[in-house]
Amino acid sequence: MRLATFTLFGFIMIYPVSAFSQSALWDVATINRGLFNIGIAHGIRKNCSFIKANTLVGISYVWSLMGHATDAGFTMKETREFIDNDAEKEILRSRVNKYFLSLGINPRKSNSLCELGKEEIVNKSQIGKLLRMN
Repeated sequence: MRLATFTLFGFIMIYPVSAFSQSALWDVATINRGLFNIGIAHGIRKNCSFIKANTLVGISYVWSLMGHATDAGFTMKETREFIDNDAEKEILRSRVNKYFLSLGINPRKSNSLCELGKEEIVNKSQIGKLLRMN
């Protein structure tokens, strides 16, 4: 989870955390889709040795999502609590794995994820922009 950890979690570490999770953040379509894109990119990157995170693009994308969360009325603290919540992380992991399976891709077989990653990069999709070939 390096891309997500470095970009999403790393930049908001300066804010304090409490034990409250804001599940309604999934209801913000831009945030929901953005986290999903990051999750897919992470799944590809961690299973494909020649595909890496496009760190600067990832940082910019995460800050854009943070702005959408703020615009939707969430504080940085609430957003941090949400993304640090293990149950919310598991929801995202499950969604990403279901997506891979819906494409006929076994998430445990890196070759198929590498092919998806190459396709996303070539198509310059949002997921592809979060990745780069090594």
